[in-house]
Amino acid sequence: MKIGFLVGDIANISGGSNVILEYASRLQDLGHEVVLVTPGPVTLTYPLWHPRLADIPRRSLAEAEGESFDFALATWWITFYDLWRVNARVYGYLNQSLESRFHAERHYKLLNRQTYSLPLLFVTEAKWLVEFIQTLQPEGKTLYVQNGLSREHFPCVQAPPRRDGKLRVLVEGPWGVGFKGVPETFEVLELAAEQGVQFETGWLASSSGGEKPTVGGQPVQVHERIPINQVHQVYGQYDVLLKLSRVEGMFGPPLEMFSQGGTAITYTVTGTDEYMVHGQNSLLVEPYNRRQIVQFLQLLSTQPAYLAHLRTNALATAKAFTDWDSSTRQVASGLEALHAEGWTNAHLRPALAAMSTMHGHWLDDVWRGERGHSSLHPYVGPGEQVLLERYRQFKKSRPVRALQKLVSDDFKKSVRARLTRVLS
Repeated sequence: MKIGFLVGDIANISGGSNVILEYASRLQDLGHEVVLVTPGPVTLTYPLWHPRLADIPRRSLAEAEGESFDFALATWWITFYDLWRVNARVYGYLNQSLESRFHAERHYKLLNRQTYSLPLLFVTEAKWLVEFIQTLQPEGKTLYVQNGLSREHFPCVQAPPRRDGKLRVLVEGPWGVGFKGVPETFEVLELAAEQGVQFETGWLASSSGGEKPTVGGQPVQVHERIPINQVHQVYGQYDVLLKLSRVEGMFGPPLEMFSQGGTAITYTVTGTDEYMVHGQNSLLVEPYNRRQIVQFLQLLSTQPAYLAHLRTNALATAKAFTDWDSSTRQVASGLEALHAEGWTNAHLRPALAAMSTMHGHWLDDVWRGERGHSSLHPYVGPGEQVLLERYRQFKKSRPVRALQKLVSDDFKKSVRARLTRVLS
């Protein structure tokens, strides 16, 4: 089979890109023809953040338009709007989260929600996403495959490493992505330090944004842009991962931490039910309950037996977890079954093409309308705002301005008064 993954920024570190590359490279190992379809030409920076990146063929979208695929899979919401540009028997979406939650802006949320409006093939990693997709698109095909844990990049240790001294806490995530909660995490750690909790802090970041945080007056050790095959060495230096992201599909860092004999404290976000069990292998907190997080840090710093209990069970969870080879074989079996039965949704291509126009036109108008919302009457909704924007553009056009110069002010006033009486 020939499988095209429509990707965004594949050259830089992200958990979502890691999932794509694991599937793409292993499907290629199984004998399938795999292509990464990128918006434009991609320049790779060495050393690569993922060692398999250079081994997978890449085509720009313009190049891929001349090819035919058995399966074309969007991999995040923006790439959905380019699906129509490639010729495929099956159009699908490798959907890792409800991505409208990534954005506060209403026009981005609207765009994202349109990605569930057609009966595509959905390949997804979490049970909650399966339920969500099947509710919206019962006529589509949904393939649930749990993400794997890479035995290559995160080989499980034999036993949790012995620790002496202070509790060692690791923060994970980029600084500048709001829903990842990294600045908030450091605020919580500062609060814990003020209340006398004893710990040391590290930060694993794909991008620090130039930030150099301190906790309790002490500098934080920053591990930035670490290649994926070296990340396990960072996890192994710490006891607990404190990850306060508010949006997840099925997030990988706590599981990766488990593989190195560490435990995790996280919010009760979607996806935690895939492998996290409160009080057994990790500690879960309802979002924004900072007081509880501080109490948990105090508990782990003063109760080494309970910390050892969590770490031991966390490692057992990682050892029992599925690997990427198994996950990829599940994906391959699902795709091969659809291919064998001749299932197709190629008839959706015109609808995909029609929907792509929303990306560049209609929602741009919505954005312009919303931008001026605060200055408008409260009863003027988004639709009226769009019409008002169009009316303003019409009034500013050269023909209208030329006509206005030819008409006297008295005539304009009389016409305006007449229209006001009629409309009233």
